Amino acid sequence: MSSEILLKNEFGTIELFALSDEIKALRFIHNKGKGSVSLYGGQVLTWQPKGQQPVFWLSKDSKYSTTAAIRGGIPICWPWFGGEVKAVEGNIEQVSNHGFARQSQWHLDDIEISQSQVIITLSLSGKHFSKHWPATFKLSQKLVFSEQFEQTLTMTNLSEQPVEYTGALHSYFCISSPEESNIPLLESIKFDDKLSGEKGTLANLNDCVGPIDRIYHDNQNQTIIDNGWQREINVSSINCQKWVMWNPGQATESMADMHQGSENEFVCLEAANTDWQTIASQASVSISQKVTIKNL
Repeated sequence: MSSEILLKNEFGTIELFALSDEIKALRFIHNKGKGSVSLYGGQVLTWQPKGQQPVFWLSKDSKYSTTAAIRGGIPICWPWFGGEVKAVEGNIEQVSNHGFARQSQWHLDDIEISQSQVIITLSLSGKHFSKHWPATFKLSQKLVFSEQFEQTLTMTNLSEQPVEYTGALHSYFCISSPEESNIPLLESIKFDDKLSGEKGTLANLNDCVGPIDRIYHDNQNQTIIDNGWQREINVSSINCQKWVMWNPGQATESMADMHQGSENEFVCLEAANTDWQTIASQASVSISQKVTIKNL
């Protein structure tokens, strides 16, 4: 498919290309690495710092269609996480998973290439995107790719009433294998197990083998130790109260957008707010994460 160079200088290149007839994306090559971002979903797809294995995982069977979310990278779960949303009268309703931001067309606001980094800024705004969340809003997302990765999502409530949201930066991290990887600092944090229904549990975490689906009640910095690739993936967040860890295990076999063996290639560690957060009228709130890579 054809591509169009949007910006090029001595440090790198950013081009626009088609993932499908419906979806366009950006990809960049820079002296610090390479990566890609879909305008559909405002979604980071890939990032590979120079001299490293890829950091974000993307399914080979992702459906690049506006009827589905893209599987992999960093989907934006917003304005709700999971399948529950608060109705206007305060009742909880069951809805489709993870809100509408990851299945909306975002706008490219700005791109920048300097000697040290690539910066991509995207936005999504409007009202009545969903009957479950009709408020007028604006999302602005700043993505900084350098020797490290930084993502900041700013949420602005443009309505006349406070709104509530839940959400997550749903990062799929590439690993050599779940058996060879671990997130040891999670062992000291209580979690709710979404598979067993147990709440407030502590448990050893010897590896990242699925099926596993847990919400950890702390936002301290975390490190994915990958002994197979001899590296650490260090992840920190700001204004996210939880970590979600997920690997579906062999359940990937029944997922149409997961290629065979997918469960052996990634673990999700998501900076999240799974409890309802309030944004006052005409106010803005930001959440962010930073990812750095260290060789063992």
